[in-house]
Amino acid sequence: MTDFCINGRFLTQPISGVQRVARQLCRALARSPAKDSFSLVIPPGAEAEADRIGLSFEIVGGASDTPLGGILWENRALAKAARGRYLINLTNRFPVALKRGAVLMHDAHVFDLPSTYTPIFGSFYRGLYRWAVTRNLDLVTVSEFSRARLSQALGVDSDRWTIIKSGIDHILEPKAEFSVLQRFGLVPEGYVLTVGALSEHKNMAALKLLARDLAAQGHELVAVGDVVPTVYAGADLGEGLKYVGRLGDDGLRALMENARCFVFPSQYEGFGLPPLEAMALGCPVATSDIAPLREACGEACIFFDPEDPEDIAERVLALSNDEAQRVHFGNAGREVTRNLTWDRSAQKWLDLLFVASKSSRVLWSNSHST
Repeated sequence: MTDFCINGRFLTQPISGVQRVARQLCRALARSPAKDSFSLVIPPGAEAEADRIGLSFEIVGGASDTPLGGILWENRALAKAARGRYLINLTNRFPVALKRGAVLMHDAHVFDLPSTYTPIFGSFYRGLYRWAVTRNLDLVTVSEFSRARLSQALGVDSDRWTIIKSGIDHILEPKAEFSVLQRFGLVPEGYVLTVGALSEHKNMAALKLLARDLAAQGHELVAVGDVVPTVYAGADLGEGLKYVGRLGDDGLRALMENARCFVFPSQYEGFGLPPLEAMALGCPVATSDIAPLREACGEACIFFDPEDPEDIAERVLALSNDEAQRVHFGNAGREVTRNLTWDRSAQKWLDLLFVASKSSRVLWSNSHST
């Protein structure tokens, strides 16, 4: 039996930012010399996805492909399988009876913007987060901003949290699928790119003026995200928007590498993965002037007021139309993101587990044996 087990339910869920972090971190652990200390605990049906991760895995319980089924699986089958071991939970959730383990909470969104959730969903997560701080679990988050907001919302000392930043080098792995440009009728440097769903805090409606101004210059505003086109049209983003749906990393890389620049108007983030992915590929970025993105991006991008569509349009157009600035911020972005690797994130987790777990001496020895 392994020293550590990982809540693997994320392998049955659609891939958003949270699930991406879990997958990439587990892949990095599978590359480490300590890989044999870890086991993914998964529900039936996730075997093929677990094979792609590279860690050993255990199949327990029944299907968990519904929200209620997932809650039951985590609190029955997973809890039983993890008994006596240290359980790592990477997607905000954990069994309520857990006594030894870690929980990664990405942000305080359910406290800061409760209106973006259904009452039942929001209440469930707020209660679960509060329960975590009473269980003496190890608490992890992804940024100084998230640590401060979670500490305040939950009324706990900020020292309870360990910050482990996410990696972004997964976007450098796939070969760019340049055929995606032809598929959507795009030409290199003929568009500005954005990524995001139509959630209220993603603030996509604030891009209406930018889309109109880009169209006047013969350029397009291209949006990547898991939202149906009719919903985008209902948001009245304006003339010039081209919705391309969800893409794999190979397609996303091709679009980022060929965009004039990348715009990210989000009003709230815990970390801010999309602009950092663009920066890693040398795509110049303009993004919201909010604390977590200031923290993540430093001075390697253009900032704008996400509440002011005119400011967004003015600053993005200025970047798009200035070749020298595009080159400058493209190079600066690569430099800022150089050390944001998943292997480094995995090592931070190994360091945490060495301190947190009585059984981690073997893990520590293994992880430093190269």
